[in-house]
Amino acid sequence: MTSFLHKVISWPSILHVYVECVSWLANIKPYMYFVLQGLQHLLNLYTKACETTKLQEVKIKKLETTVVDQGTIAEAKTWHYEDELKKVTQDAEVRLAAPHVEHEQAMISFREGIKNSAVISLLQAQIKMAYEAKETGLECPAWPVDSWVAKLKELGGNRMPYPSKCGARESSKTAQMVVEAGEKKDAGGDAG
Repeated sequence: MTSFLHKVISWPSILHVYVECVSWLANIKPYMYFVLQGLQHLLNLYTKACETTKLQEVKIKKLETTVVDQGTIAEAKTWHYEDELKKVTQDAEVRLAAPHVEHEQAMISFREGIKNSAVISLLQAQIKMAYEAKETGLECPAWPVDSWVAKLKELGGNRMPYPSKCGARESSKTAQMVVEAGEKKDAGGDAG
């Protein structure tokens, strides 16, 4: 094989190619330098871009962690504030309901008081009427005066005193005046 190559490539032809290459390289050398500088500059830019990308990725991971942490904190605060809102709302409802309940109880108590007062007044009037009727001799055995007195005592009303002789005179005078007024009316009616 070496003999074949020796025959194809001879020294003069190799020298000729070498000289042409050297001359071509001499002519292309400034351009190659420029291309090499451009490639070096591109390589530097690429390296800086990769470093910047890595830094940005690290920053993004930190920010993602921060965002997750902030989300967790916000969620915890949300639950806390929702609980606080529930407590405040319940307290407000209780505070608003308390006067309403007190008012309702006061109204019930007032109504019961009015009922008791009315019942006491009626019982006192019935007892007084029964005593006056007894003094005038118009006693009705169907009237349960003793139960009226017991009920009046139970309700806390003032006990009606049995009319005294002085009171009897006044009630008999009143009864006599009523009778006389009725007679005058009858007499006036006959004359007319």
